[in-house]
Amino acid sequence: MLWEKLGQQVRDRRAELGLTQAEVAERGGPSVETLRALENNRSKRLSPRVRRALERVLQWETGSIDAVLDGGAPTLARPRPVVAAADRFAMARQVLDWRADVIRQTHGMQPRAREGLLAGVTRSARQAEDAIIKLLPWLDDDERGEAIELLGELRAPV
Repeated sequence: MLWEKLGQQVRDRRAELGLTQAEVAERGGPSVETLRALENNRSKRLSPRVRRALERVLQWETGSIDAVLDGGAPTLARPRPVVAAADRFAMARQVLDWRADVIRQTHGMQPRAREGLLAGVTRSARQAEDAIIKLLPWLDDDERGEAIELLGELRAPV
């Protein structure tokens, strides 16, 4: 009975947000097949990772699915402040500026020092990539285009 309640809660919240099952999957939630099975009371199991992903897409607090399965109700996540696109990508731009500075300054350096600096830049570039990838589902088309350009620059060989 509680899994049926969860399926109904998920369906209602998805409708409230105006999302199709495919859009939930595109935003990092479970696959359409998994979501369809859940909403039609044909699923009695979700991994912790899938639960958290679905909660994130439905804008529920972590643990909301467990709460519904325990007889309670989901809790809406607190709204996140809207951040301008320029601020969203600030870390990536800083890493790219830092990489350009390091490349300009490393010509006369000892090889070990140069390798150490470039390894640090590469680690920072990967962290910036990860942050952008996590943002992709929530970006509009213009921001997504900017994000893809930055990902290309961050992945360029040093």
